[in-house]
Amino acid sequence: MSIYFTRHGQTDWNINMLIQGRIDVPLNEVGRKQAQDLAERMKDIHLDLIISSPLQRAIDTAKAVNKYHNVPIQIDNRVIEEYYGKMEGKPRRGEPYLSQRPKIATRYPGGESYFDVAYRIYDLLNELKATKRDLDILIVAHGGISRVFNSYFKDMENDEFIHYGLDNCELAKYEFVDRDLPLIVKNY
Repeated sequence: MSIYFTRHGQTDWNINMLIQGRIDVPLNEVGRKQAQDLAERMKDIHLDLIISSPLQRAIDTAKAVNKYHNVPIQIDNRVIEEYYGKMEGKPRRGEPYLSQRPKIATRYPGGESYFDVAYRIYDLLNELKATKRDLDILIVAHGGISRVFNSYFKDMENDEFIHYGLDNCELAKYEFVDRDLPLIVKNY
């Protein structure tokens, strides 16, 4: 079993450094091109299933990749972006966000903590490990989800966790090397 993880293509909010969270911001022109480029990079990679966040920017990225694979796309709410509550729509470089970000066990005002997100992401990964071990799967999600996803496969110090993230349409590959031990293979 290989699990590939990618972040959706670029949006205007990415460029403007605004916290998107669950606000359904569409891909921009660059993001659509990034999704097409990702599809080209992945066209010779075997996939059995694509799991996508329910947000349109992820679904559109998943659909772009799927043009070469024609496999089921399963929408799964567990990979929706972290809910940043009252921070959504605010600047990523603003003091309220920057002071909150390293507090991984504390919920954003009106939103989720990283522990809340880990609960749903780890649940999904444990389910995939138990029920879909013979499948190669692509998960299309978000930047905040990428850091929690990576933490399942790799022990990370708090600072490393906070600063980990994938660029738009960057691809990481993970494998379960035996029934219990996961392994990150590489980012590419």
